[in-house]
Amino acid sequence: MANEEENKLFIESFCTNVQNPDRAVRQRALKQLATDFLPKQPAAACSALFDATYLHLLRCYSDRFESIRTLAVETIDLMLERLPANDFYLGYIVPVLAKRIGQAEIIEESEELRLLLLEQLERLVQKYRDPDGTAGDPLLKVFDEIVDILIKTLRDPYPAAQKKSCEIVMALGTATPSLHYRAEALVAPAKTVLSHRHSANRIVAVEMLGLLSLHILSNGDRISEIIMAISPLLMDDVPYVRRACGRVGCLMLMKLRDRYSFFHRILPLVLNCLTDDTAEVRDDILARWKEAGELYYLENETELSKVALIEKLPEGYPINRYTRPTLACRSIVQRSLRVVNLVLREMEEWKENIRLHATKLLKQIVLHAESSFSTLYAEVNPVLAKACMDSDKSIVMEALSVCELLGILLDYDTWSKHVLIEFRKFPSIGQLRCMRTLYAHCGQSEGNQKDIKRFVALLLDVDVCHNQKEDYQYELLEFCDVLVTDSRKGRDLTAMLEEITVSDGGDSVEQSLERMLYTVILKVVAFCYESKGTIREKGMNVLNRLDSDIDKLHEMHLGSVLGRIEHLESEHSDASTSLMLLCGIVSICRFQESYFEPLRLTLEKALSHAAPEGKVKLFSAISVAILGWSEKNNQDNDVQLSLLKPFIDGLVAPYLVWAAGRSAESIRTMATACFASLAQGVNANVYASLLPGYLNILAGLIEDNNIATRVYTLKALLRLEPLDLESLKLLAFPIMSRLDDPSAEVRELAATCLGSLKLKSLVDADEGTFDRWQEILKQIVSVMMLHLEHPEIKLRSAIFVSMKRLYADNRELISRLANEVPSGCSYKKDLDRITGTAVDDSM
Repeated sequence: MANEEENKLFIESFCTNVQNPDRAVRQRALKQLATDFLPKQPAAACSALFDATYLHLLRCYSDRFESIRTLAVETIDLMLERLPANDFYLGYIVPVLAKRIGQAEIIEESEELRLLLLEQLERLVQKYRDPDGTAGDPLLKVFDEIVDILIKTLRDPYPAAQKKSCEIVMALGTATPSLHYRAEALVAPAKTVLSHRHSANRIVAVEMLGLLSLHILSNGDRISEIIMAISPLLMDDVPYVRRACGRVGCLMLMKLRDRYSFFHRILPLVLNCLTDDTAEVRDDILARWKEAGELYYLENETELSKVALIEKLPEGYPINRYTRPTLACRSIVQRSLRVVNLVLREMEEWKENIRLHATKLLKQIVLHAESSFSTLYAEVNPVLAKACMDSDKSIVMEALSVCELLGILLDYDTWSKHVLIEFRKFPSIGQLRCMRTLYAHCGQSEGNQKDIKRFVALLLDVDVCHNQKEDYQYELLEFCDVLVTDSRKGRDLTAMLEEITVSDGGDSVEQSLERMLYTVILKVVAFCYESKGTIREKGMNVLNRLDSDIDKLHEMHLGSVLGRIEHLESEHSDASTSLMLLCGIVSICRFQESYFEPLRLTLEKALSHAAPEGKVKLFSAISVAILGWSEKNNQDNDVQLSLLKPFIDGLVAPYLVWAAGRSAESIRTMATACFASLAQGVNANVYASLLPGYLNILAGLIEDNNIATRVYTLKALLRLEPLDLESLKLLAFPIMSRLDDPSAEVRELAATCLGSLKLKSLVDADEGTFDRWQEILKQIVSVMMLHLEHPEIKLRSAIFVSMKRLYADNRELISRLANEVPSGCSYKKDLDRITGTAVDDSM
């Protein structure tokens, strides 16, 4: 009795003190109740204590001092732990919570206290949980108020309070069977948490939305809304957020009402995680994906068990790179191929990360759908081709992986005709990459062996093989490499080439497969002859695979290629496709007897019609090709002369003649460059026989106004053989005059050329001829000695070298002239050294 009286007095004192205007009194009363009185009371007495104090305690929830409010909440929490699970208490506490944190405006300003109130609400949900409704679902009495609180707190600016609200929604899902009544109302505020900066909040929001979807019974649009809201988080930077998306997807696959009709929307959540960069995410979702497949198998066992008996691994399946999905998982995807429409839309988004994830998703769909994907190929091809030429290299790699799988998993006839038609319409690099990858990975069959000619004919189209973009050229060569490799499989290539022929654009002349491949490869290499060393090297490697003897290929097929270069009768500039192609062919194939005549005739036609800049480009290519003459031509001198003489007379010599104008000057310069190349590339004996016929023209070019022309002319005369007196007179004085040329290079070349002047048949020459040559030579040597005082070191060195060469055949003359030089002259010692060295050498 004494204890009861003491308790009664304490409670009366508490009720009085907790209403005291003094904050310290109220605070002390709450602390005494929570720390001194309440722990000493038996659990049975807590109900009476709550009845006596709850009005005062709940009134403290709105006290103007935060410390009082906090103590009141903590005290109620202590009582709840000891009170029986009677819904009587819910009706008092939850409405007060709704007033504090469930209003449209923020009533409770303290963030920490809002979190404390939410934790109290969570305790109430856990205390009165009744998942099956066997206890009458006590939470239903205050369910609307709880949902109203959560609708507000899910938008709370305090991250911890927001996270706690999500956790309470998830707790409600297992605490009451009544969540479906207002599950839809929670979707909109829950979606706002998905964009929170804290990853923990995003994770719990995804899980909460997945749970809510299970409790939405009839509104399919709301479920679709949830899936669409979660999907962007598949690209979240945090792996655990992505994993949460995948887990929700698997949960929906197994527990969502009417889930079969939502498979096509749910699958992206799961399949995207199977290609995640983090192994932990991939492994976790793969295990759950298999569980979903097992459930689907149990539900459709009759149908799937029959399929399991007859199915086999597709031929060429890349088991070293991919693990084949289970039959049930494949069946889920195969019945949900509507998802492809969503994927294709996202593959054309402007954001790179969306396109990348969509392409990865398409790869997973193809991997699961296998041959069932055949009906969708025509729809997918344009988008896939676009992805194959994306600016983002990672997207291109994923798109090519999709093409590779399609080539392996689909029948050849499924895609081949469509690809051939589409590429003919739109020969883009994307279509080319797509077609090349499909063909490279399709299984060997009679169909694709038969269609090699059709693919090569596509590549032979001028819109394709005349494309000069570097990436396009590389892909073209890659495809040619695949076709060359494929044509060698199964049968001897030569025999195959004899029987497979196609006509070119209605032309009555048919071409063999080898010729067509050679034409495509040669054109690509020809267009990049001036640059793009990688492409050129790649092209030559492919040609070498076509036939290890490339010269033999040129011999067999170059004439045909030259004959099919179009519009050479038109006036072409240096940027003309036909002219660039011809220049490239000349530079690569150079000149060889077996195809020399058709190449000469083609060049003659092009030169006669080309614009001035086109002529310059052609002569540039010819000069480069002539440098390698000796590598390709080892015939007798007479044979080489029979080739070169008509070539020079018909193509080069006409353009050496002086004509007015800047354009004519440029053409003349490059034609002279061809002679300079002859001096370096042709056998010395052949050149010696060829040169005399053109000395009259070259003599005039020595004094041309253009420096480059003078340089090339003097280079053409560096390899002079002994000449008759008239020829020497023709050349000697023009060359000598160039010692005073404004160009240092011309002066040096002139000094070097003077050393090559030599009278032909010196032994047999009559005395008058020899004397006249000595007179000329005396003038030359005198001028050379005068230029020994020139400040240029290179010029003096060139003159000394030439004088040594002249001294060998004209000792008396040069010695006399050297002796006449005054002893104090700066170059006297050098002259003495030349003559002294010559004497020593003769001894």
